[in-house]
Amino acid sequence: MTGRPLDRIPAASAGAVQRVADLDALRAFALLGILCVNIWYFADPYAITGIPNPDYSSPVDTAVRFMASVLFEAKFYILFSFLFGYSFVLQWASAAASGASEVGRTLRRAAGLVVLGLCHGLFLFYGDILLTYGLLSLVLLGTRWISGKAAVTSASILIGAMGVFVLLTGVIAAAFEPSAPTDAGTLPPAFGLAGPPAEVIAQNLALYPIVGVNVLFLQGPIALGAFYAGLACAKQRVFEHGLSPRLLRRLTAIGLPIGLTAAILQAYLVHYVGGTGTALIAFGISTLTAPALTAGYVALLLLAFRTRRGQRLRALLAPAGKLALSNYLGQSVLMLLVFTGFGLALTNRLPPLAVLGAAALIFVLQLLASYGWVRQFRYGPLEALLRALTYWRRPTLSGATTERSESL
Repeated sequence: MTGRPLDRIPAASAGAVQRVADLDALRAFALLGILCVNIWYFADPYAITGIPNPDYSSPVDTAVRFMASVLFEAKFYILFSFLFGYSFVLQWASAAASGASEVGRTLRRAAGLVVLGLCHGLFLFYGDILLTYGLLSLVLLGTRWISGKAAVTSASILIGAMGVFVLLTGVIAAAFEPSAPTDAGTLPPAFGLAGPPAEVIAQNLALYPIVGVNVLFLQGPIALGAFYAGLACAKQRVFEHGLSPRLLRRLTAIGLPIGLTAAILQAYLVHYVGGTGTALIAFGISTLTAPALTAGYVALLLLAFRTRRGQRLRALLAPAGKLALSNYLGQSVLMLLVFTGFGLALTNRLPPLAVLGAAALIFVLQLLASYGWVRQFRYGPLEALLRALTYWRRPTLSGATTERSESL
């Protein structure tokens, strides 16, 4: 495939230039959404089974889970993936400007993500996405010359085909599914998080290969589609040049109603209907429509960032986005300490509303820690590690940075 060569990307893409604060703030926003999805797999031992927790089945509890699904599920890893794809073009242009090989840098960075993903998935959280990102980086590298138009087409085909496939699979599964519901009360929790640390790790090791395959082959194509969408936008320098308020208002007016309507249907099927086939149908609906809601979220935030209060919000979020990799893995560490036998062992002891409160508290702590860190250091701890591997030299840590984040 042919497209714009790296040396023809607009000059602002090459080298270290002033950081685009919007990108960092959006990364932090994505981290919040991912946290509000992943936390259930620590707080609710039934989450991995897909069966409602019988200990928290009141109308209020169900309504909270319903709203969490509507607002967060399947939306924020798309944004995270979009921003990941966007960063690739900036890194390749930086390599070209310095006379370095973008191939070598990308291969080393991909290897670093694979290693971090394996460590994360095996020992912290079996729902890791970094391994998939590392492997998909190779696909993006092999097609780096793709034009912006072809990248958008590829994104649409990947996400659309995956959504239709899952939707049809769900319809077939629902047609042959037994009508009698499963009695969740007779099933033991699938993940004994409250046990001793050795037991938590052992069960994580057992679950990771199964979940990892599902992440790679179900979420992988969707993430790759989001990569291509980010790549297409980066080649046009969308965030650096800025989007017009009129376009942002249009994206908000279209994306939010369509996305929220579909998200309500998806969440209703999961939390008020149930069943494996129905869950697949819901996932198919979400796959096809979540990009609209994600685009609506982004457009609304970008509009807000242009106001005085929005600028303060952006300044509050941006430090956490600069440390996206460290914060992503840090969330798993904090959730282990709060919910498992590594710490407080609060799994299955908090109602859904309190679980979301815990997510908010964790995120606030990360915002505060990130703010303090970036005032002293150029890179986060894991960002520095990945950067050292990518550039094959020791990074300078002291002093604040104005360079773009390459953490994810």
